Amino acid sequence: MDPDLYQQADRHYAAGDYRAAAKEYLAVAQSDSDGESGRAYHQAGNALMRLRRWSDAATVYGHALKDDAYEKRAIVLANLGAALAAAGDLTNAVTVFDEALRTPGYDAPYKAEQGRAGALFDMGRYEEAATSYRAAAWDHDNPDPGKALNNLGLAFMALGKPEEAVEAYKAALGLEAYKAKGKASANLGLAYAAMGFNHEACRSLARARETYGLELTGDILDVYTKVSALCGPEEPESGPAPSTALSEGESILPPEMVDGWSTGEMQRATPAGDAKGAHDTEPSGMPSQGEDMTGEERFFTITDDEMKVVDREARKAEKRDRHSDRPAWLPILLVVIACLLVAGGIAGAWFAGLGYPTQTGTVAGMIDAHLGSRDVTPYWVAVPPADIKQQMQLLPLRFTYTINGIQRGPAQSSARVTIKLDKNAPLYYRINLVREGVGWKVNGIKNDWQSTGF
Repeated sequence: MDPDLYQQADRHYAAGDYRAAAKEYLAVAQSDSDGESGRAYHQAGNALMRLRRWSDAATVYGHALKDDAYEKRAIVLANLGAALAAAGDLTNAVTVFDEALRTPGYDAPYKAEQGRAGALFDMGRYEEAATSYRAAAWDHDNPDPGKALNNLGLAFMALGKPEEAVEAYKAALGLEAYKAKGKASANLGLAYAAMGFNHEACRSLARARETYGLELTGDILDVYTKVSALCGPEEPESGPAPSTALSEGESILPPEMVDGWSTGEMQRATPAGDAKGAHDTEPSGMPSQGEDMTGEERFFTITDDEMKVVDREARKAEKRDRHSDRPAWLPILLVVIACLLVAGGIAGAWFAGLGYPTQTGTVAGMIDAHLGSRDVTPYWVAVPPADIKQQMQLLPLRFTYTINGIQRGPAQSSARVTIKLDKNAPLYYRINLVREGVGWKVNGIKNDWQSTGF
């Protein structure tokens, strides 16, 4: 390998001259006589990705994979998946992401999971996308799980499950380090609107604009206008109003866009206008060498700043006028009533066995991780009553499954799972769960082969 030419390529790459860097990296790789071309091809692929030459980048990453001695095989596979997805070859992108996740030594599987989920989402395979978004969110090494949680909510919305989307958005908003709370709050408002909860939708959308500074445009602004008019100035009664629910598909948003380089994820070309709602993106910094690139990046544009300022001032003035005529004790009474309602709602949800992650989500996540040979400990309680490895050995290695039902309780629950093998009769299992924090974790697995139901 020519070290001088390689260093020159590094300098051009750092300076943003990706065209020169790509040519020099390729020259180094093609002239290498030591059989160590993987690193140069890897960097050439990264430069081509920055030039948006997706197909060329995919070809070059393929050359990098031919160097069996190159230790960053999993990263190159994840990059190849991003390039294929950007080129529109979503099916092969998913296959490559799967291979990256199976590669030993990959220390950032959440990146491949998020890239895989984005490709599946664009293919309309929302259930599988939700599984990968969930895995990315629960990966302990993920520095920003809020993005995966927000995307998980979008997948639930696409599946027609706004109740579960609400929980995912709330979980994202509850993360202190999550910086795109304006987008998640707007998504939460659309989920509430889809359920017919006008007041909650109005508050979430207003919070996205007032607290987090998100400009509401397009379909989101239309929904906000509609629910604001229906809520009116006074505190509305609690409960759904089905007449305001969104029509099918109206609240489906595009997956949240992640920064292409600082988080190890790369932009993907997606046709404009293929989905409705707010985008989520952060400024992209200068890439470091050999970085992993999965996922996507789109840009949210702000228009008509002057109208934004005028509208905000008008709404503030209207709010002051409305509150000036109220008795002094009325705000205190409203706060007390709101606190009682919230406390009652939390207590009701607790005794009904509600929580996030849900029982179904935890059990499905654990089984999917087991089938994918991934770590299952995030789905178990912190101090399990039995050895997790021995418990997981009760399950076969390859099977299909269905979750037949959940027996819920305030602190303990159980799920009945039917496992189907290729040729044998179905097997039945009962998976016990306990509440840990606000969600549910697995506490044990038992054979339940004679069971006929709860």
